Amino acid sequence: MSYRIGFIGAGRVAWHLAPALKNAGHQIVQIISHSEKSAKRLGDRVGCDDTGILFNQGSDIQILFLTTGDDALVEIIREVTGFQGVVVITSGTFSLNRFNGTGLRSGVLYPLQTFSFERELDLKEVPVFIEGCNPEVTDILVNLASGFSNEVYKTRSDERKWIHLAAVWANNFSNHMLANAFGIMNEHSLPVKWLEPLIRETFSKAMYLGPQKSQTGPAVRHDQMTILKQLDLLSYSRELQVLYQSISDSIQSVSGEEKNNQL
Repeated sequence: MSYRIGFIGAGRVAWHLAPALKNAGHQIVQIISHSEKSAKRLGDRVGCDDTGILFNQGSDIQILFLTTGDDALVEIIREVTGFQGVVVITSGTFSLNRFNGTGLRSGVLYPLQTFSFERELDLKEVPVFIEGCNPEVTDILVNLASGFSNEVYKTRSDERKWIHLAAVWANNFSNHMLANAFGIMNEHSLPVKWLEPLIRETFSKAMYLGPQKSQTGPAVRHDQMTILKQLDLLSYSRELQVLYQSISDSIQSVSGEEKNNQL
C-alpha cells in the first residue's frame, strides 16, 4: 500500500529517510520545517512541497514523521494533536508513552544508523526498530520499513533506550576518539591517512573476534612506562590527559575482571 507522507523536520534523518520511502513507492507530499532553506532543500530532493509552517491541516497527510530532536518533540506533539493519521517518531530514546492522552495514533520507526548530509546510504541492511500504539499501527510501520530495509524488528521503548545507549558508545564516543587521534596527527603535521588501515582493522576485528578479545595497547598490557610517557606527551591538554587516564583505567579494569572470570 502506498501512503501520503509528510515530515516535520528536515535534518539528517529526514534527508535519508524521505528518499528511501519515496523509492519504496510512497508519496512525500510535504516537508515542514522552521528553516525554510532546509525544507526547500529536502523538498527539492524528493520532489514535493515545502513550507516553514509548522503544520498544515489541509495537506491530506496519512503518515506524519517527526524527525526532530527529543527536546522539540514535546511541543510538536501538542501542535499536531488534531492530526487524524499516524504520527511517527524516529527517536532512539523518546518513549511512546509520551503520547498517552493525546488521542494520536502513534508509533516509532527508529533506524540504527549514523546519518550525514554528505554521504549517501543504502538502508537495506540498516536495522529498523518498530513500535506502535496498537497492532494496526505496528503492522503499518513494519510494512513501511520493510520497503527499504531487510532488517526490521519489533521492540519496546524500554528495549530501544538500551539500543540507543549502546549506539552512543559504538558510534558517537568512538568517533570522538577518532577526532582526538586526527587532532594529534594534524597538530604535528602528520598525515591522517596513515591511521586509516589501523582504524579499518580495529572495527573489522572487533566485529569478527569481539571487542574484548580484540583489545590491544599499553593499558591492556599494563605497560605503565608507556602510559606515563604518553600522559607526558599530552601535557599540553589537561582534558586529553584525564580522558587518556580514564580510558586506560577502564580498559585495565575490564581486562582484570575477564582474567578473574577465567580463573
